[in-house]
Amino acid sequence: MGSNIRTGGQEITTVIPTHRRPIMLKRAVLSSLAQKNVSLRVSVFDNASGDETSSVVGELMRCDQRLHYFCHRTNIGGAANFDFGMRAVDTPFFSVLSDDDYLLPGFYERALRGLARHPEAMFWAGMTLLVDESNWIWDVPVSRWGSEGLFPPPSGLLSMMHGKAPTWTGIVFRREVLDCLGFPDQEVLGPSDLDFVLRAAATFPFVLEKVPVSVFTLNAESFSATQPLSMFWPGWQKMFINISGISGLDERTKAEALNALHYDARHMLFSRGMHAMAYGRIEFARDAANVLSLQGDGKLRSWVMNCLLLFCRKVALIRTIYGSLYRGMETRMVRSRRKLQEQFAHLLHKGA
Repeated sequence: MGSNIRTGGQEITTVIPTHRRPIMLKRAVLSSLAQKNVSLRVSVFDNASGDETSSVVGELMRCDQRLHYFCHRTNIGGAANFDFGMRAVDTPFFSVLSDDDYLLPGFYERALRGLARHPEAMFWAGMTLLVDESNWIWDVPVSRWGSEGLFPPPSGLLSMMHGKAPTWTGIVFRREVLDCLGFPDQEVLGPSDLDFVLRAAATFPFVLEKVPVSVFTLNAESFSATQPLSMFWPGWQKMFINISGISGLDERTKAEALNALHYDARHMLFSRGMHAMAYGRIEFARDAANVLSLQGDGKLRSWVMNCLLLFCRKVALIRTIYGSLYRGMETRMVRSRRKLQEQFAHLLHKGA
């Protein structure tokens, strides 16, 4: 075990669900085992990968007894595997780490220190770097927060609107969060992690510090990047219902949070639809335009998308030109965030 001098002997579990990503999993596991000055348990939950995952983890287990492994007999689904792993937590603190993401040095020590200073806080959040497969940093949502420190509800919830919610990859939770809040809502589907973080912020005080602590991989081949609209839009609607049902929130706060979430949802639908069109996912773009047409001030965006869809379907040259223009605009937008690259690129794993 690591030294407990700075964390009061409190043990933390890293929950790592995995499925057929043995190389990335090894990186994730090692990034957790490398956390210093904490009492640590790293728990890998293999969703019946049926590949070399078990041997990769087995080799690591022979070198470090803090690593534990469980393999399902059959694939129970990604969301169910996350749920299974979180239900197995029996330590005072935990974090959730996807198999293609990794932690940065000092994360756990800093988080547990912050929670020790603020015993009323139920979780600690740092900055997660959103990085593509070329190691280019697309965004760091927490960097846009105006301040850091202790955030009581409901101000913490409202501060997370408009794309500023911390990614749970960079959060350490107290185990009591699960006792009071329950587990991620599997009916929310894709954004169940966001829903969980928002409900936690609406219910408990938390600490936020603007320090980089983790890396989230934007994987073009992941389910979240290729799923049909029907696999995530109903989840957003369920998230709206969940926020509406939080008894501790007054009606004014609920209305403000829901207005912001609906705005974010319309923006996301439009941007995802335009992206899908540029990459040939016409059905997704059509579905996004149809949903936007029912969203009040989304009608204009729906009309724009439908016009583009019509021309792209009818004229191959227009489809080619649009795809090229969109990808060029996307590249310029990302390159415009060069400041993030200059600030944080030295923290990234080479060849990640």
